[in-house]
Amino acid sequence: MEKQRSNYTSDELKVFEKRAKEFIERKPNASRAKISIYSGVGISVLERLEKNGAFKLPKPMTSKQIRKTNKDWGIFWEYLGLQLY
Repeated sequence: MEKQRSNYTSDELKVFEKRAKEFIERKPNASRAKISIYSGVGISVLERLEKNGAFKLPKPMTSKQIRKTNKDWGIFWEYLGLQLY
């Protein structure tokens, strides 16, 4: 029995690679997760495609960086609360 190499055909892989490259060009500060969602595949597939040298994925974000990207929802809800009464 032969080992399965990939779940995707070479044409599909080229499409994923192209979509990842165009998203990175458009939004260079995007996270790995956003790139993988836009591309339509998981991050592990993109890491495998990155080894070909066609594009460079950003380093994974630290928890501190992730916290900075999220909005302060407490202030947002306070604002809504004041508007509702």
